[in-house]
Amino acid sequence: MYTRDIKQWILSLKEEEIVLAKDAYQKYFTQMKEATFYQLLARLNSEKYIAKIAKGLYYKPFKDDFERLPSQDKLLNFFTNKNKNGMIVGANMLKMHDIISDSTETFDIYTNLIEIKTTRYMSNLAIKYVNVDFKNNQITNLIETLELIEIIDNFKNVNYENLYNFLKQFAESYNEDNLYKVLVAKSYKKRNVASLKRILDYFHVENNLARVLNTASKYNFPENIKKALSL
Repeated sequence: MYTRDIKQWILSLKEEEIVLAKDAYQKYFTQMKEATFYQLLARLNSEKYIAKIAKGLYYKPFKDDFERLPSQDKLLNFFTNKNKNGMIVGANMLKMHDIISDSTETFDIYTNLIEIKTTRYMSNLAIKYVNVDFKNNQITNLIETLELIEIIDNFKNVNYENLYNFLKQFAESYNEDNLYKVLVAKSYKKRNVASLKRILDYFHVENNLARVLNTASKYNFPENIKKALSL
C-alpha cells in the first residue's frame, strides 16, 4: 500500500521537478515510519520511478532519459530558492555586481538545503553546504565580501568604481555578530578577515577584529582592492 501511495505522489510531480525527501515525508507520508519511506524511495529509484541526485534529494526523471539531470536553471533555482536557501559566489557573483565583465559556465553555490561534506558537482554547478541564514542580507553581504577578497586578484578586467561602491555598501551594513556566525559556519583565512578590517577601517567603521588577528603577522591585502580604494 505504501509503495502505491509513493508512486501516486511521483506521478503528480512534473518532469525534472526536484524534491527533498525529508520535506516530502513530513508533508505526505507521516503515516508510515520514516525509515520505511526512505527504503521505498531507494527501491523506486533502483526501479527508475524516481531519480536521485544526492542523499535525500530526488527528482522526477525524464521519460526518454532516466540518467539526464534537471536543467542548470532548475538546479540553480532549487539550491538558492530566490536567495532564501543559498547564494551564488565565485566569478558569477562578481559579474552580478558588475565588478567584472566576464562570467563562467560554472556556478559556485552555497546552500543550506542539503548537508554534504565535500563540494558536489552537477550540471555545471559546484554546490557546497554552508549552514547560515541566507535570508539575512547582512550575512550574505559578509560572505560575498569574504569571497570577493579571496578571488578578486584573479581578474584583470575589474570595474574599480563598482568595486569601491560594493565595499562601501558592505561597510555601511557591517554587523560583527553576523560575521562571527559566518566564521563559525565556514572557515576563512585570517588574511581575509584582516582585509575586512582594513576595509572597515578605511570607511571609519568601528570593529573589534584585531582581537582575532595576530598583530605580529603581516597579511596580504588584495591589489585590486588597493586600487579601488586608491591606497
